Amino acid sequence: MKIKLSKIILTISLLVIILIFPGSAWANTGYNAQRIEQSHIAIPELIPTETIQFWVKFKNTGNNPWPGRGSQSVSLRTVSGMKNKFFHSSWYNEYTPNRVNPVLSIFPQEQALFRFTISAPRQPGMYWEKFKLVAGSETIPGGDIEIGIKVLGIETDTPTIEPEPIPTPTPEPTPTPEPEQLYWQTIPSEINIVNQSLWPNLASGPEIKVGLIFVEADEKKDYLPFKISTLNNNLYDITDQNNKLLIRNTAGELMQIDYDYDLNRYLINDSNGKRLLMTDSPLILQGSDSIIFKINSWQNGPFWGQNVNDNEFRNQIKIHYNPNTERLWLINQLPMESYLLGVREVSELSPFEFLKSQTIAARTYALFRYLTPKYINTPNNQPFFTVRATQADQVYRGYKGEQRTPQASLAVQATAGIVATYQGDPILAYYFAQSNGKTLSSYEAGMTKAPVAYLQSKIDPPGQGKNMRGHGVGLPQVSGMTAANQGANYSQILKYYYSGIDLTKIY
Repeated sequence: MKIKLSKIILTISLLVIILIFPGSAWANTGYNAQRIEQSHIAIPELIPTETIQFWVKFKNTGNNPWPGRGSQSVSLRTVSGMKNKFFHSSWYNEYTPNRVNPVLSIFPQEQALFRFTISAPRQPGMYWEKFKLVAGSETIPGGDIEIGIKVLGIETDTPTIEPEPIPTPTPEPTPTPEPEQLYWQTIPSEINIVNQSLWPNLASGPEIKVGLIFVEADEKKDYLPFKISTLNNNLYDITDQNNKLLIRNTAGELMQIDYDYDLNRYLINDSNGKRLLMTDSPLILQGSDSIIFKINSWQNGPFWGQNVNDNEFRNQIKIHYNPNTERLWLINQLPMESYLLGVREVSELSPFEFLKSQTIAARTYALFRYLTPKYINTPNNQPFFTVRATQADQVYRGYKGEQRTPQASLAVQATAGIVATYQGDPILAYYFAQSNGKTLSSYEAGMTKAPVAYLQSKIDPPGQGKNMRGHGVGLPQVSGMTAANQGANYSQILKYYYSGIDLTKIY
């Protein structure tokens, strides 16, 4: 029996496909998403060409990481693939408002935040646009969102004739009812601060190590060497991990730091690429407390629709390879209070009492991670850093972020050293965007393995009738702002949402 060669080739091809893509029709690619929260639940009303900031947060519920670069980089695009009605010049292109930061990967169960500017069309009317998450050209199931806006007509100078009002009888005055007690008024307004100096000799608190970015071996050509200089050409030293001086940079000029993944060696080159030194020790760049390092080779932006490059950082930079994860990390080490100046979780325009409560929550979270490390996948089980600079922990934008937000910086100064404690220990101060009228306990939300006394479910009136945005545990930021606008102080806000806590000054 003769079999045609084309049929043999077809059979072999199908077998190869089945082997490579087992399972159903084609293989499960491992990509999946869940929309967690978004801004502007209600349809915004804009005038023609007016802009607003929009954001949406997705959780990676699949098995594959979401890279920010490469052929499978993850981005938010229009469903149509055409120029979008809401296009703004800050977008990556006419159909891609945002994407995963090129220096990051969003790993399974982590969340990605996509912020971008929407520009209203010129003609009045209702407009809807659909967007989807894609990995390369492949649609990610669950990663879709539809955005609607209403464009209003612009009022003209043409006078209109109003009808004569019909007189109505004056009603009899009625007694003014007593105002109802607001939910946060169940907490006394007195602010009591417990003094418990854990670091009496450290006015700015313990040193926090922030994982800024990592580079894997196959990304080396795109991100290495790190090109680092200082503002105002301040001098700095490059030392090894034992604080042994390797190079003294007396003019703050640019240095290039490279890494050889095969030899496990750190390479120091001058600005022209000439080799100065090679070592097997992680490198530390340090100078005076006021020094600002600039990572010239890193494009860290945009942020909240702003065309910025947040690549400047205070105090100390460390370049350290972790053999367990096979990643070279760029780490910023600085005192707690300096770190908080660069944390940017909420708008600069938020009420000041809320900014103080948010700052205390951020300080408490960082201290909890300092005392209870989670990044311990290292050869010696010691923490590699304290927090990451993304929504995996807290969004940290460094020195430039600090310069853009003077009110938030004042909130850091006004609450210096104050954290939330429960029975004397710093709490795991979770916070999120918005509730649906009730926060969740950490246990029912799956955020802790057992019930936690200070992370219990709370009635949250400002969230009633709204959609939950976030994990639902701890302080809802929108409600915190509402309470502050109603007259609550930072102590009332924090003590309402974190049950049974004290406010403690630890340095």
